[in-house]
Amino acid sequence: MKARKDQLKVVIFTPQHKIQGNLHLIENSRLSDILNTESQSRDFLPITDAIITDLRTSHVIHAGFISLNKRQIELVIEEHEIKTK
Repeated sequence: MKARKDQLKVVIFTPQHKIQGNLHLIENSRLSDILNTESQSRDFLPITDAIITDLRTSHVIHAGFISLNKRQIELVIEEHEIKTK
């Protein structure tokens, strides 16, 4: 039996990459819950429809699924929170 999951559109920055995609959260959980969980089973975040931009070269990769190590994350922004001028 699979757990129901919610998707959250996010932009994530690591030291070398910008990652845009859908972060999968366990139903009724919050982004802060999954980021603050201290559990080896939650060390990697599932992200689908990922657009990965290398911040040094601007090279872009598209991936249907990635598993991102939480320890590499420097910044996470929910896409609907981004405001541009």
